[in-house]
Amino acid sequence: MRIRTQLVLMTVAVLAPVLLASSFAIEKIRGDAREASLRGLRETVRATALTVDRDVQGSLSALKTLGNSENLNDRDFEKFYKQAAALDQKPDVWTLLFDQTGAELVNTQLPSGSPARPPSAAAQVKQVIASQKPLVTDLFMEPLSGKHVTMIYVPAVAAGGKSFVVAQAFSVDHWRKAALNVDLPPAWIVAVFDRDGKFISRSHRRDEFLGKLARPELVAAAAASPDGLIRHSTHEGIESYDAFMHSSLTGWAIAVAAPVALVEEAAANAVYLSLLGVGFALLTAIAAVVLFGRRFIAAIDSARAAAAALGRGESPRPSRTPVAELRELNGALVNAGALLQAERSSRLAAESERERLLQNETLARETAQAQNQAKDQFLALLGHELRNPLAAISGATALLETAGPDKERTDRYLGIINRQSKHLTHIVDDLLDVSRLMAGKIMLERRPFDLAECVAHCAEALRTTDRAQGYVIDIRSAPVWVNADRARVEQIVNNLVTNALKFSPAGGRIVVAVAEESGAAVVSVRDAGTGIQSDLLHRVFEPFFQGPAPGNRLQSGMGIGLALVRQLVELHGGQVRALSDGLGQGSTFSFWLPDLAAAPVPQAEPARQAENPTAASRVPAGRKIVYVEDNVDARATLAELLRMLDYDVTEVTDGASTLSAVRAVQPDLVLMDIGLPDMDGYEVARGLRADPLTCTIPLIALTGYGQVRDKEAAALAGFNAHLVKPVDPDELVATIEGVLGRKDEAAD
Repeated sequence: MRIRTQLVLMTVAVLAPVLLASSFAIEKIRGDAREASLRGLRETVRATALTVDRDVQGSLSALKTLGNSENLNDRDFEKFYKQAAALDQKPDVWTLLFDQTGAELVNTQLPSGSPARPPSAAAQVKQVIASQKPLVTDLFMEPLSGKHVTMIYVPAVAAGGKSFVVAQAFSVDHWRKAALNVDLPPAWIVAVFDRDGKFISRSHRRDEFLGKLARPELVAAAAASPDGLIRHSTHEGIESYDAFMHSSLTGWAIAVAAPVALVEEAAANAVYLSLLGVGFALLTAIAAVVLFGRRFIAAIDSARAAAAALGRGESPRPSRTPVAELRELNGALVNAGALLQAERSSRLAAESERERLLQNETLARETAQAQNQAKDQFLALLGHELRNPLAAISGATALLETAGPDKERTDRYLGIINRQSKHLTHIVDDLLDVSRLMAGKIMLERRPFDLAECVAHCAEALRTTDRAQGYVIDIRSAPVWVNADRARVEQIVNNLVTNALKFSPAGGRIVVAVAEESGAAVVSVRDAGTGIQSDLLHRVFEPFFQGPAPGNRLQSGMGIGLALVRQLVELHGGQVRALSDGLGQGSTFSFWLPDLAAAPVPQAEPARQAENPTAASRVPAGRKIVYVEDNVDARATLAELLRMLDYDVTEVTDGASTLSAVRAVQPDLVLMDIGLPDMDGYEVARGLRADPLTCTIPLIALTGYGQVRDKEAAALAGFNAHLVKPVDPDELVATIEGVLGRKDEAAD
C-alpha cells in the first residue's frame, strides 16, 4: 500500500468522529440561537416595562410633592396651578386637582382661573381618599380633551389629607413615545394593554387598535402569570413568539412579538454557517492530504538521491523538507560529505575574524586617543576661557578698591566687570544648552516673527561689542516671516557671526544674507577668513571640535558653538551646512527653517510716545519686599541693590522662616529663590497660597533654571513671574513693578 493511500485512510478515520460530533454540535447551535433570540425578546419586554414604571414612579413622586403644597392648605389655587403646570409634559401629560366630591378645581390643560367643572371622577376620588393610596386607571376617553387617556390619582396630604386628590392624565401619545421608542427590527411589534386587555399603545397600526382588545390567548396568558412567553398569531395573522410582562406599578401588560420566521431564520443562519465551516474543514483536510503527501514523497526521493551521491563519493546537495526526521537524515548525509569543506571554511573564517578584530581594536584605540586628546584640549580651553573673564573681574575688583572717588575710573572698572560677567554667563549658557539638547530637555517657544529683522537686530548688537571692532558686518535681507523660537534663532545667528569674526582677519567683511528658497527661510553667513579644509567640513558641527587657529592668533573658544547651532536648527526641523573652497578661501555657513509664517497685516503706526524712563526711576518709594535666598553673597548684593532703588527689603535665608516672616511683614511682594536648603521654593509658595493672610501677596521666582517646564512648575505653584539668574537690574525692577501694577489694577 502506497503512502498516499495510507494518508487518505488516516484522514477518513480522523474526520468520521469529527463529522458525527459536528452534527450534535450543529443541533445545539440551532437551539442556542433560538434561545438567544427569545432571550432578547424577554429583555426588550423587561426594558419596556421598566420604562413604563419609571414614568409612573416619576408621576407618583411629583404628585406626592404637589399633595404636600402649602398652596392647598391656603386654598390658593392660582399658585397651585403654576406649581402644577411646571410638572406637565405638554401636550401629552397634564395635571388636575379634585375636591372630595370629585369636582375638578384645577386643570392645567385649561387656562388658569377657569371655573370648576362638575364632578367627573367622583368614584375614583372617593376610592383614593378612602384608601389613602394612589390609583392608576385603565384606558378611557377623557371628556374635556376627547382623547384616550390613563390617569394617576394620589391623595393630597395637605389640608388634612381628606380634602383634595391630585392627578395626572397621560394621553396615549405619551405612552407611544415613552414605551415604544425602542430600536427594534421593523417586523417586531411592541404593545401596552391595560388590565381589561385593551390596547393603550401599539407600534403597528396603533390608531386602528387603540382601545381594542388584544388577542384572547395573550390576554389570558397575561392574566394567569406576571410574565411569560407564548406562540400565537397576531392580529395581522403572523405566527409569532410573544413575550409579556406586567408593570409592577400599573397592572398593565407589556408585550413584544417577533415573527417565528425571523427567530427561526437566525437559528438557520447559525446552522448554515456551522455547516459551511465543517465543509471547509473537510475540503482543507483533503487538500492537506494531497499537499503533504506530495511533500513527503519528494522528501523521501531527496534523501534517496543524497545517499546515492554519498555512495559515489560526491558531496550531497542539501534539501529542505518539512518532515523533521527526513530533514535530519538529509542533513546527516550532507554533513558527512562536507566535513572537509567545512573545516577549510572554518579556518578561513577564523583568520578573517582575527583580522577584523585587530582592525577594530586599532580603530577603537585611535578613537579613544582622539577623544582623550579632545577632552584634554576642551578642559584646557575651558580653563583658558574661564580664567580670562575671571582675571579681568578680579583685576577690576582690585582696582575698584583703590579707585577712590574717581567716578570715571569706577565706571570703567564696573563696565569691565559687567562685560566679563556677561561673557561668563554666555559660556555657562552654551555649556548647559549643549547638555540639555543632548538630553532632549530643551523646549521651543514658537512665535511668528520677521527673520530679517531678527538677524539685523543680532548684527546691530554684535557691532557694539569689542569682538566686532574693526570688522564690517554687511546685512543683505528681505522680509521672511517664520514660526520659530526667536531667542534660539538669535542664539544661532550670534554663534555663526561670532565664529566668522573669530576666523576673519582684522578689518574683514562678514556678509549675512536672509532669503526665502523653495518654501523655506535660509540664512547664510559668509566670511573671507581662513577657510576650512575639505576633510574637516563634516566635523565642524561636532561638540568640542575646533579647526586650526588662524595663523596670527591663539586658539580660543571651546568648540561648542557650532555644535549648538546644528542641534538648535534640527530642533526646529531645519538643516545646517558648511561650505569652503579650502584654506584661505573663507567659508559660508547656512541654515534653513522650514516653518514659514504669514506676515501680519500692516496697521497704522501709533504716535511715538516720549522715551520711557528706566524701570528703576519709576519705583514708588516704600514698597516692602521679602527676599528669600540662602546664598549669603547673592542675597547681600541683590538686597542692597533693591534698597538703593528705594525698596524696603527683609532678608530671609530659608523656606521655613519665610512663612512666618511674610505673615509678620505683610510685604507688597515676595522675591524667592527656588533651591532653598530645607524646602524648595515651590513648597513655600504653595504654603503661602494656602494661608488666608498671605494668599494674595504676589510671588516672583528667582532661579538658575530657565527651561519651559521650570516656568510651568513655578506658575502651577502660584508664582506670578519667573526670572533666571543672573538677572538684569532693569529687568528685575520692570518685572516687580509689572506684577505689582497688575495687582493694583485687579484691586481697582
